[in-house]
Amino acid sequence: MAEKRPLIAVFGSSTITESSPHHALAHALGRALARAGADVMTGGYGGAMAACSRGAHEEGARVVGVTVEIFEQRGPVNRWVTERVHTPDLFERLRYIIHHADGFVALPGSIGTLTEVLLAWTLLSVQARPEAPLVLLGSHWDEWLEAHRHPDIVLPHLFDHVQTAATPEAAARLALSASTARGAGRR
Repeated sequence: MAEKRPLIAVFGSSTITESSPHHALAHALGRALARAGADVMTGGYGGAMAACSRGAHEEGARVVGVTVEIFEQRGPVNRWVTERVHTPDLFERLRYIIHHADGFVALPGSIGTLTEVLLAWTLLSVQARPEAPLVLLGSHWDEWLEAHRHPDIVLPHLFDHVQTAATPEAAARLALSASTARGAGRR
């Protein structure tokens, strides 16, 4: 039986187009994660999810798409998903992704991406799930994190649970840095 690979959840915008630089970033991230030995889990639809799924699929990784009933009107699961998990609502979708991932990488996104990032960050910080890497890919995240630093409210130790990366390759390394050993044990 083949050894299970770590499963890295990737968060990102569903609205980006193929002409967007964020699309190329998501595609490169999928490839980098697969080359580093990971399988990939996304929301399963278009935009960054499709770009990342495609990159991972092209490198031979398993691609899990976690879809949700409310978004079914957006169209079918993207064609690079090799395993679909369909959930009845957004809460179950988030619960599934957060529970089954061995690590997380966030691409640029809108409020859905921010929800995913903040939920993962919160659960990691209160030890409501096993420790896992949370990596924010792209320079804009540095400013976003800095804007949230407040020593009396957002305590400095909370930032120990999140890292930033400038390139897809660096994000893949960070996402797998602590998840590789756990990858065979979770699912």
